[in-house]
Amino acid sequence: MNRRNFLRSVCIGASASFLSGCGGSFLTENNRKPNVLLIIADDLGYADVSAYAHSSPDVNTPNMDRLARDGVRFTQGYVTGPACSPSRAGLNTGRYQQRWGMWGWAKPLPKDERMLAEYLKQAGYKTGKFGKSDFGQNYHRTDVREFPMNHGFDEFLGFSAHAHDYFHLSEKIEKATPDPNGASASLGTLFHNNAKKSFEKGYTTEIFTDYAIDFIKRQREKPFFACVSYNSVHALVHLVPERYLERFGAKKVPLYDPENGKYYTYYDRYGHGKADVDDETYRRWCLANTACMDDNIGRLLDTLEKLNLEEDTFVVFMPDNGGAPTRETGSVNRPLKSTKYSLFEGGIRIPIIMRYPAGKAAKGKVCENVVSTLDILPTFLAAAGQENIQGKPLDGKNLMPMLKRPEKTQKRGPLFWHFGDQFAVRDGDWKLVKARLFTKDIISGRKQPLPEKPQLFNLKNDIGETNDLADKNPEIVKKLTKEYENWKAEMRASINQG
Repeated sequence: MNRRNFLRSVCIGASASFLSGCGGSFLTENNRKPNVLLIIADDLGYADVSAYAHSSPDVNTPNMDRLARDGVRFTQGYVTGPACSPSRAGLNTGRYQQRWGMWGWAKPLPKDERMLAEYLKQAGYKTGKFGKSDFGQNYHRTDVREFPMNHGFDEFLGFSAHAHDYFHLSEKIEKATPDPNGASASLGTLFHNNAKKSFEKGYTTEIFTDYAIDFIKRQREKPFFACVSYNSVHALVHLVPERYLERFGAKKVPLYDPENGKYYTYYDRYGHGKADVDDETYRRWCLANTACMDDNIGRLLDTLEKLNLEEDTFVVFMPDNGGAPTRETGSVNRPLKSTKYSLFEGGIRIPIIMRYPAGKAAKGKVCENVVSTLDILPTFLAAAGQENIQGKPLDGKNLMPMLKRPEKTQKRGPLFWHFGDQFAVRDGDWKLVKARLFTKDIISGRKQPLPEKPQLFNLKNDIGETNDLADKNPEIVKKLTKEYENWKAEMRASINQG
């Protein structure tokens, strides 16, 4: 069947401050709405995708690279928060999470904040989520808004928590463990839809992929939205199938044993770097864990190809935030400053890769425009042809024009961040930031104090944020400070409006 060109333009409704312009809605070559496959990595470093020019020389991700070769890779992609739960809140709503008071780690998800899966379900999509679901609160419960079956998903296989063991997935070990649902650590059964499901053997990365593939096969005749949210490479990064450990010469560590005490003690030991393990060992664990995830991404892409869905599916890959400190995951954020938890670039800047059905977008191109995960939702809606959004205005913008012409410079308004006592604003090449510097020392509870005043960097010339230009550019500091204060006032007004 001949491919159809541009079908019709759509405008995604949005707030005047942040959402720009009109985009395009495209049918695939088979004259259908595109399927949507969103793949999320957990805590993957900015330099840990080998398709990028800045990638670490020791990393090799052939399947992520395969996506990049057939799609568009963004070099200036941002999340809305430097940790899992705030970032995922912004991604799934297309709105700054501060609009409902999520200024830090957690805030209950309001019932009137519509979610990505709800929008696509309304547009006629079958929806499935496989893997991690984390909005910072109300973990392990099926009766809350945060649970995937309660915000638009038809199917779910995964966990509703900040973290989960990769191997221990059985009811037996859950019952034998003193604290199976520790503060940041969970083990035992997963959820399958609204019920618990025990796995006597298996590995989360592979199980999530298995269930996603089954979903894709069953829904192949209809437009589907599959979100595959791996817990790779989140702590406990050392938990990897042995064949991957052997490939990278990585040390094998015994699995948790309930007879040795609480699970959180084990998690704290290896997830917070308190074990007697050096940085190189963590890096080898990270490479092994990443390789397993990359292989499973390859399984997803192979499935699309075998089912003749490759030309009908919009695929997006992204991490949920910057790479974590060295002795949490061994991730590398080079050449960025700092890590997850920080509003320096290392905490919020991520690789984003988008592959749209052939003939409708560029192939193998790099886009250097500034984009945000706020843009994912309106871009998917534009692809689905859902022109009339009923609900609150979005803060993101439709990226369809960039996918068509990624080399064209497209400026956008400022982007904002607020996390705990840190804040940042980026406008053009300038970034004003007051942030903590997190290093591997976070493992022992140490972190550098917050600077007395904000710092100013020109990211075009100084991606590593090494040269503070605040004293030399007081007018720019004043301008960006005013923009941030106005944004913060708008966020607070949104909270009051409910």
